[in-house]
Amino acid sequence: MTRTNICTFLVVVAVLCVFGVPSDGNEVSPPDLKAELDNKTLLLHVTIHSRAASSVSLPMWRLPWGRQQLVMHLVPVDSDGLCIGNNSVREEYPDYRKVTIGPNGSLTGEIDLRREIPELDEGLKKSEVHLFWFYRPPEELHIGQYAGGWVLIPRRK
Repeated sequence: MTRTNICTFLVVVAVLCVFGVPSDGNEVSPPDLKAELDNKTLLLHVTIHSRAASSVSLPMWRLPWGRQQLVMHLVPVDSDGLCIGNNSVREEYPDYRKVTIGPNGSLTGEIDLRREIPELDEGLKKSEVHLFWFYRPPEELHIGQYAGGWVLIPRRK
């Protein structure tokens, strides 16, 4: 499978995750997974909510910001629809420290997009970047099988 085919596949999966979630148009509870960009620092702030009735303990690497190579997939695409970088693989060891989320609680962490996508700054000089992301949450959190979204990162001069 070529890099372009892989990129296209990942974008399609992310779009299906975003638009495949049923909604009645009246959201009362907070979203199970929320990602917000700090455009100045290029940090992605991710909040995950647990819908479990009791506390859940998980190793850090299973959280979106724990070890992106394994659990949170980021697909940066330029305005022409071409993937930006995302071909660097760092040797990284999972963080097995346990983290506990209380019943119906939440945790927030950060993903440094410059660290995860070294070519991002160069890509932002040429065009805006559409960042698609998707994540498979641990079953223990009771928040569904997949979560995903899209973030627009404006072009930089």
